[in-house]
Amino acid sequence: MRIFFGFALLFFSSFLSAQSTFNDIAPILYKNCTNCHRPGGGAPFSMLSYASTSPWTTSMVHVLQHSEMPPWAIDTSYLHFVNERQITKEDKDSLLTWIFDGAAQGDPALQPPTPLYPLRQLGGTPDTVVQMLKFKSNANNTDSYNTIAVPLNLGQNRFLRAVELVPSDPQLIHHSLIVAASSGGINIDTSGNSYAVPGNIAIGTWAPGSMPIVYPNSPEIKMGIELPANGEIGMNIHTPKGTAGQLIDIQVRLYFYPVNETGIRQVLDFVPLQYWDNDFFIPGGQIKSFSVEEPAPSQAISIFSAFPHSHQVCTEILNYAYDPLTNDTIPLMKIDRWDFEHQEYYYYKNLVKLSPSYILHSDHTYDNTSLNHHNPHNPPQLITAGFNTDDEMLYDGFQFIMYQQGDENINIDSILSHDPLIVLGISEETNVPRATSVVFPNPVQNVGTILINSNDIDIEKASFHVYNQQGQRVDLNYRFQEGNIQFSKVNLAAGMYFFEVVDKGHRITSGRIIFE
Repeated sequence: MRIFFGFALLFFSSFLSAQSTFNDIAPILYKNCTNCHRPGGGAPFSMLSYASTSPWTTSMVHVLQHSEMPPWAIDTSYLHFVNERQITKEDKDSLLTWIFDGAAQGDPALQPPTPLYPLRQLGGTPDTVVQMLKFKSNANNTDSYNTIAVPLNLGQNRFLRAVELVPSDPQLIHHSLIVAASSGGINIDTSGNSYAVPGNIAIGTWAPGSMPIVYPNSPEIKMGIELPANGEIGMNIHTPKGTAGQLIDIQVRLYFYPVNETGIRQVLDFVPLQYWDNDFFIPGGQIKSFSVEEPAPSQAISIFSAFPHSHQVCTEILNYAYDPLTNDTIPLMKIDRWDFEHQEYYYYKNLVKLSPSYILHSDHTYDNTSLNHHNPHNPPQLITAGFNTDDEMLYDGFQFIMYQQGDENINIDSILSHDPLIVLGISEETNVPRATSVVFPNPVQNVGTILINSNDIDIEKASFHVYNQQGQRVDLNYRFQEGNIQFSKVNLAAGMYFFEVVDKGHRITSGRIIFE
């Protein structure tokens, strides 16, 4: 009996020593998740701490086992793209093991330092910062689509080099199409039912967590979108249901090539693969596929990016081009788990040459059964083609430039990865000013003070933000006084909150506030 007890104790001790804690898996979250799952990142909760992560472990198991997170729909065994977000099998197994073993916290003092995220993803100074028309969300029980536009007044045609969309609250925007047109070419429509794509110049799309739009600029190739002198920039903004009454406030940071810059190759766009025939409907309980083909343009082009589009019951998308005489096939896109919630432009690692002899082909599969957890209807109902979120679409487009000899050998991935304009998602700066802070008292009943120790920072010129455990920003009454921050609870519920102090675009200190 003693031998058995000793063996059991040894086994249990070995198990405890091998059991992972949040401290072990935090670097995995930093690498794969917290670019979005952080305060201000657009995701519904933060993963920067144990307290904000642990309530969501059941959801984490689901999205990891179904390969829904991190959101990357592309089948990389078919083709690779720039900025792929794929979690490795080792990282996925480590997260699942931590959860199944009880999701232990470990010693909070040993948690690896949280990353410092810049407030902007593009560095340098933009040539123009455009304040878009502010409006209140009208998405009550259904999603809403609104189109807004503002004049650019450039004075002369300019080539756009990069653009970054900066919303005041990323969670209020599902995604936004960014477009441009000549003056008066975009109709403002804030009815909530603006489904048509506005403008005649497609710039790109934005969704929480997506990269800014940057066009290659190197000795090998310079690319950009030409905007008219007296044009306007517009957006078709998709806001999720339940956000009605909240203010949509967006700034757009525009970076242009210098005036009279030569050698810029103009980026164009087209949507050749569309299907609107009368047989485009999916009865409830059925799985159906639809295909469409279109000839390539009459002149050779170099494809830069792809933007496939469907709605909620679509599950698979396949794009390719083929030469009917030689049977040569060019792979363009394969998605095995389409997710309407995470759509984006996909940028090819190398420009893809498409000759006039080729035919473009698209297949979309739609699962209108109860087994599709993205199905908006329970029980499943008839779904037809249309622009509403609960309708369906087959609408696949591309950005391209006119082909020049050798385009297919240009490594776009390498050019963009070394672009000095792009700031890393996790700041690696070592000369950023830092401060230490202590909350007193903590827990707080009604009034507290954050004591800040720093000789390099004028605290009263900094910004102070507070977030709940879901990563949502909350209002807190506060004031700066003698280099510290005094605050009061007001109407906040009891619980744990997180604060940060930001100076010149950098978080200089952060911590937790516990309200009783």
